[in-house]
Amino acid sequence: MKLGITSYAYRWAIGTKNFRPKEPLNVFGLLDKVSSHGLEVLQICENINLDMTIEDYERLGEAAKRKGIIIELGTNKMNRSTLSKYVQIAELIDSHLLRVYPQKKETIQRLVKRLRDFLPELRDRDITLAIENSSLGIYNSYELVEIFKQVNDPLVGACIDVANSLILLEKPFETVKILAPYAKSLHLKDFCIKRASEGGGFIISGVPLGEGMLNVKAIIDIIRNSGCNPNILIEQWMERKSDEEETLKEEERWLKKSIRFLRSILAELDE
Repeated sequence: MKLGITSYAYRWAIGTKNFRPKEPLNVFGLLDKVSSHGLEVLQICENINLDMTIEDYERLGEAAKRKGIIIELGTNKMNRSTLSKYVQIAELIDSHLLRVYPQKKETIQRLVKRLRDFLPELRDRDITLAIENSSLGIYNSYELVEIFKQVNDPLVGACIDVANSLILLEKPFETVKILAPYAKSLHLKDFCIKRASEGGGFIISGVPLGEGMLNVKAIIDIIRNSGCNPNILIEQWMERKSDEEETLKEEERWLKKSIRFLRSILAELDE
């Protein structure tokens, strides 16, 4: 298990549809951030621009190798053409994991057929495909297990996000226990659930790792006991602040707290 982040750890520094910082972080800047924190893995997801020239892809791969950083890729599209495009990019930057994030429901049979048909491309490039339990609630954890069982290939497994399946009323422990035997990647984020003002329902809010309701040590224990060894990647559910400067400073503070906490947990588990 190596420690790293996904590009969603820097959601605000990269920018969103409704928030663009003066100097948005690009993939090379993101790689520098990972290196500055002494991390080993960067998963580049769909929230950052990855449309580059072949020369730039190769330059990114070379920079990652010099810094000793493993690059993984991520996309929120599961059609054949997008998957093929991303495995080609993965080959250029020497990446061996592609995380996919379902955005629409299709029958398990149809998805399984596409994944089986795609296996030769994965094998040719030694790339693992990790399907995430998306926060859109597309597939529950049992449905994902059924997909993995039917595909029946070690190159296809789960990108486990500990919090995404809350939308389906799955508890994090439940999600992790169900998907752990198929774990290829692990996304960690912490959260709190509070009553809304005047008792009007509940609000789920992100917090730095170790400050919320997630038992991170138990989660990692479950994964390890499953016999799988995915990289552990930090993500953040941080609300934007009133201005850009404070937003970006707070995002950095959160990440530093999360890294310190996670390293302390891993040290305890390794004693």
